[in-house]
This record gives sequence, C-alpha cells and structure tokens, in this order.
Amino acid sequence: DGAVQHPRRCGAGMNAPAETDGHGVGDYLRVRYSEEARPYTSYPDQLTRYLTARFLKDHRGGRLLDLGCGRGEFLNGFSRQGFRVTGFDRAQPDGGTSAPIVLGDYERDGLPFEDSSFDIVFNKSVLEHTHDITRLLRECRRILRPGGRLVSLVPDWKAQWSHFYDDWTHVRPFTLTGLDECLRCHGFDVRVAERFRQLPFLWEHPYLRPVASVAARLPSALKRYKLVRFSKEWMLLAVADR
Repeated sequence: DGAVQHPRRCGAGMNAPAETDGHGVGDYLRVRYSEEARPYTSYPDQLTRYLTARFLKDHRGGRLLDLGCGRGEFLNGFSRQGFRVTGFDRAQPDGGTSAPIVLGDYERDGLPFEDSSFDIVFNKSVLEHTHDITRLLRECRRILRPGGRLVSLVPDWKAQWSHFYDDWTHVRPFTLTGLDECLRCHGFDVRVAERFRQLPFLWEHPYLRPVASVAARLPSALKRYKLVRFSKEWMLLAVADR
C-alpha cells in the first residue's frame, strides 16, 4: 500500500525541530505506558515475529538495540526470535523484562554505545518525539555495523493528523515521502518504506485488506474497537541499511 521505492531529492517533506525543555519525560513514560493505560497484549510478540520473518532472518543471532524500549515488551519478543537484545530509553517504567536496559537522553548525550556495535536498531514510535533528528540518525548509523539494519515505525501524519498532537510529546510528523527522504538524506539505503496497519491478521492474510478498508470508513466513535482504530490509524514502516 503506497510503498516508496525510489530516492528523492533532499529537503522536501522535512520538518523543523521544535523547542524542548526536557522535563516530564519520566512521568510521561510512567503514565502513558502504565499497565492500566496500556495492558499487556500478544502484539509485541506478533510484530517481532513478523518483522523477523520478513526483514531480519539473515540477522538472527545478532545484537539488536530497541531504541525507546519502554517496558521492554519488544525486547522480549526479539529475544525469543534469537537476537541478543539491549534496550535504551530515558526512563524505565515498571515492566516485565530481564533484558539489559541502558538509561539516558539521546538528544542531549547521544547514544552511549561503541561504534559498529549493533546489527539492528529497532525503534517504534520514537522519531516523532525527536527534536534533533539529524543527530539521532547519525548516532544510529554510527552504532550500526556496516550492512546493519534500521527498522523504524512512526505514525502516518496523513492518517493521524487530527489527533497527532493529543500526545503532547509529539514534535515531528512524518509522511511516507518525508520518512523515506529523511533516511536517505542521512545516509541510509532505504529498502522498504510503506504504510503499515497494526493488524496482525492482515500480515498473514493480505487478501483481507478490504475488511480493514471498510472498517476505516466507520465512525470514529467506534475506535474503541481495535479493528476500527487500527484500520484508521496507519503507521509508516521503513527498513534501511547502513
């Protein structure tokens, strides 16, 4: 659905950084990612299994960094897929992972890892919170080994513009073209850039996409149902190599 395959000129679709005061991040993580606000589900296991099968089979056994790991659910999922995992975040909410998690502020201090120390950098719902995208992507390239892979998921601005700023920590909206171009302009070889629905049944049975298309047209009042919500709320998925 709308995959981008070709490089584009640098500059278009980029977003100017916003100001940041650096306060409230720890409380944000504890509030937004509490078990009450976001109960544990099987989704992290489903997503990590899907991403591994589609993009990361040749990297199994390698070192994987989950940048912005939150409670560590994706760390657990990637660990079960055979990766040696490390997490990084600004704060660590209560969670259920035994994986190592490094705490720090990547915007202020960069990433505290050696050059060429990871085979994969995974990030989900991180780039849209980032003021200095250039610094972060340079850091990701620095810590990736040659041929290492970046996997990024961000909200699709065109699908989520009406409520994007309901999350007060969102500072950088992305379109598909903007995400593809942003990664290319920072030295990555983009393999895939596509719109992505967080509905596991579609990954296994893509012929059911018309079901999601119908659900996406239902009233927003029905978004309490996951099928309706995630049919409407497209994400963007990019896979790029160093």
